[in-house]
Amino acid sequence: MKKYARVIVIGGGIVGCSVLYHLTKLGWRDVVLAEKNELTSGSTWLSAGNVPQFSLSRSATRIIRYSIELYRRLEAETGQATGWHGVGSLRLATSRDRLDEFKHVRGKDKFLGIESDLLGPGEMKNLFPLMSLDGVIGGLFHPQDGHVDGSGVTQALAAGARQGGAEIYRYNRVTGLKPRPGGEWEIETEKGRIGAEIVVLVPGPWARQVAAMIGLDLPVISMEHHHLLFDEIPEVKALTRELPVLRDPDVPFYLRQELNTILVGPYERQCRAWKPDGVPWDFAQSSIPPDLERFHDNLPRIMARVPVLERAGLKHVVNGPIPYTPDGTPLLGPVYGHRNVFVLAGINFGITLAGGFGRYMAQWIVSGDPGLDLSAYDPRRFGDWVTRRYAFIKVHESYRVNWEPAYPDRERPAARPAKTSPIYDLLASRGAVFGSRYGWERANWFAAPGQPREERFSFRRRTNYFDQLARECLAVRDRAAVYELSSLAKYDIRGPGAEAFLDRLCANRLPRPGRAAFTLMLTPAGRFQSDYVLVRLAQDAFQVLTAAAAELRNLQWLEEHKPADGGVSIRNVTSRYGMLAVVGPESRRILEKVTGEDWSDQSFPYYSWQTRQVGLAPVRALRLNYVGELGWELHHPVEYQRGLYEAIMSAGEEFGLTDCGMRALNSLRLEKGYCGSAELSGEDTPWEAGLEAYVQMDKGGFIGRDALLRQMEEGGPARKLVLLDIEAGEADAFGDEPLYQGDRIAGRVTSGGYGHRLEKSLALAYVRPEASAPGTKLEVEILDERCPALVVSRPLYDPDNQRLKG
Repeated sequence: MKKYARVIVIGGGIVGCSVLYHLTKLGWRDVVLAEKNELTSGSTWLSAGNVPQFSLSRSATRIIRYSIELYRRLEAETGQATGWHGVGSLRLATSRDRLDEFKHVRGKDKFLGIESDLLGPGEMKNLFPLMSLDGVIGGLFHPQDGHVDGSGVTQALAAGARQGGAEIYRYNRVTGLKPRPGGEWEIETEKGRIGAEIVVLVPGPWARQVAAMIGLDLPVISMEHHHLLFDEIPEVKALTRELPVLRDPDVPFYLRQELNTILVGPYERQCRAWKPDGVPWDFAQSSIPPDLERFHDNLPRIMARVPVLERAGLKHVVNGPIPYTPDGTPLLGPVYGHRNVFVLAGINFGITLAGGFGRYMAQWIVSGDPGLDLSAYDPRRFGDWVTRRYAFIKVHESYRVNWEPAYPDRERPAARPAKTSPIYDLLASRGAVFGSRYGWERANWFAAPGQPREERFSFRRRTNYFDQLARECLAVRDRAAVYELSSLAKYDIRGPGAEAFLDRLCANRLPRPGRAAFTLMLTPAGRFQSDYVLVRLAQDAFQVLTAAAAELRNLQWLEEHKPADGGVSIRNVTSRYGMLAVVGPESRRILEKVTGEDWSDQSFPYYSWQTRQVGLAPVRALRLNYVGELGWELHHPVEYQRGLYEAIMSAGEEFGLTDCGMRALNSLRLEKGYCGSAELSGEDTPWEAGLEAYVQMDKGGFIGRDALLRQMEEGGPARKLVLLDIEAGEADAFGDEPLYQGDRIAGRVTSGGYGHRLEKSLALAYVRPEASAPGTKLEVEILDERCPALVVSRPLYDPDNQRLKG
C-alpha cells in the first residue's frame, strides 16, 4: 500500500468506484480506494440495477443520462461484462395528477433531448402484454432506460480505474481519519497508514460511522428494502422479447423481467430502518431477514396489476439496506468545517446515479467546479439542527412518500416544527399554513376563517390556496401586509480587513456606511456562487444577508476566503436576529403611526438603513423588499419579535394591514422579474441573467472577473434571461418547461406562476439571445399543451419603480 496519495476514496461500491474511475479519466493517476471487504459488498450487491431517467430534476436527469451512456460503453472499454439491458421503462398513471406529472417530465425531457413518450392504455399493453389496464389512464415510456448488473458495472469501473493508474485496496477497513496542519489527511487503515490531500467519503450504509471519525454527523440512515423473485412463469418464458421495466407509482412498486420470471421491488408504507445507530462493520454480501407481513397491502395490488404473478410461487426474497437522507435526496459535495473532504452518501438509487455522480464529483475535485448545478445535493443543506431523532423520522417519511407526485409546492409534514420564530403561534392563530426551509417554519399562506389548513396540491391552479394567494397579493398592492422571514441567514463581518475581503468577493461595489446593496458573489468560472444583501454598519463592519437554505454553504464560502493573516471576523448570527417586513402603499403611514417618526423618501431613501424604535423594539430598518412595493425590512433582536409584531398589527388595523406568506412573495417577485435561486444557479452568469448592473468590471480583481471577460471575448452569453407573459389555460409554468420558436426549442423556463396583481401567467426563462428581445413571440409547453408566450420587459409590474417610492 502507498504511503501517500493525492485522493483516497473510502468505499468500494459502484459510486466509489465511479469516482475513482472518473478521476483517472481526468488525468489524476495518484488516486486510491480503500474498501473494508470485497467491492460491491454493501448496498450495490443487493441492488436491482434499474436505471430510469424519470425525474422532475433537470440536474438529476442529466446525471442519469450520463450513467446510461457510460454503462452502454463500459463493457467494450474495459472487457468486463456489465449486463446492460436496454429494454426501456414504462410508468403508469391512474390519476389525472399523475398524468400531469408525466406531462411535465416529458416537457423537461424534450428540452434535454431525451426520448420519452406519453402513451395511451392500448400502446402500453403492446409494450407490456402481461399487465392489467384496470384504472390506467396513460403512461410515460422512456425507451433508452434499462437495467444492469450492479456488481458487473462496479468491477468494470474498477478495471477502468486500474487501467488509468489507480490502486484499490480491498479488505482494508479505514479505522481513523486525522487532519494534518497543512490541510491534508492521515488515514488509518487495517493494513497501515496512508496520507492524502483529499478524502472522498463514499461509505454506503456506513456513512454515519465513517463521517463520525472526523466529528461529522451525516443524517443518513439505511432503510430495509425487499426484492421478490418469483418462480419461472410460463407466460414470461413464452415472450419473444424482453419486457420493459414496469412501475406503478400509485401502489407503489417496480417490476422487471429476470430471465424467465419477474423480479418485484415493492415500497411499503410500514417501512423500517435497519441498524439506525450503526450498521455492523462485518456486514457484507448478505441480506437482512425478510418481513413479508409488511406487504399485505402491496402484494394483492401488485398481483392485480400483473395477474400472472397470482399463480407464481416465490423463489427468493432479498431484504437489504438502502441509505436514505431526511429529504430522500443524496448528499454530494464538500462538507462544512473540514478542508479537502467530499462526501457522496445517502444514495437510494445508487446504480441509477453512480455514473453521473462519479463524473461530476471528479470534476469538482479536479477543477473546483462540478460544471452542473448540484445545489439540491449539497450536504450543507443540513445543519446541526438535524438531530438523530429528526433524521430518523424524516428518513421514514422519505421512503414512504418517495413515489408520491412531485407537486410544485409540495411540503412534507413529518418532524415538524423543528425551528420556530417567537410569533409562530400568533401566525398560526391567524391562519398560517407553514412550510419548512432549513428547519425553519415559515408561513406559506394564510387560510381564511373556517378554511381547512390541509393543503391540496396540484400541477394546475386547482389548489385550495390559489384564491387566498390572490387576496394576499392584492393586499400588498392596495393596502399593506406584513411577512416574517427570520430564517434569512445573517453573518456579521467586521475588522480592518473586512472591506478588502468583501470587495474581492463581491462583483459590484460595496455600499457606503448607512446604505445597503444587493450583490453577487461568483465562482472562479464566473457563475453564481450566491446572491446577498450587504448592509454596511460602519467603515469596517457589515451584516450580510442571504437565503435560509444556503446558510451553511454560504458561511463556508466566506470562511474559506477569509484572509489568513487575520483582520476579519465572521460570525453566524442567524438565530440572534428576527425579521419582519412591512410592505405596501400604507406601510409608511403604519410605521409613522407606531413610531411617531418621519419615514419619507427624504428622511429614509431607498436602499438605506436606519436604527429606529418600533414599539418597544430596537430595529435596524432597511428600505428594500422583494415584492416591488413601498416597504421596509425590520431586523431586530429575536427576543423583541413578539412585541414588535403586535405593535405593527395594532397600528396597521385602521389601514387594512394583513399577513402574507412566502407563496405570495413568489408571485409578487415574478411580476417584477426578480431572480430567485432557479435563475442564479451554479451554471449561470450575470451576463446571462441580465444582471450587468450588479457587476462593476472596472473595480478590480473580484473572483470570477476573468471568466466574465473571457465570456464576452468569446462572443458573449449563449442565452439570456427573459420574462414571459403567457396565455395559459388552467396551469402555469413552474420550471423546466421547454420554449419553442416555431418548431425549434428556444430555451427553458426557470420559474413561473400566476401574477395576481396583473392577472397574468408569468415565467422567467433562459432563451437563445436571438429570442430574447421584448416583443418576441414564443410558445411554452405546459403539461403537454403549447401556450403562446410573449417576451416582455423586466419588470412588467410598475416598470418605472414608482411604487417603491409610495
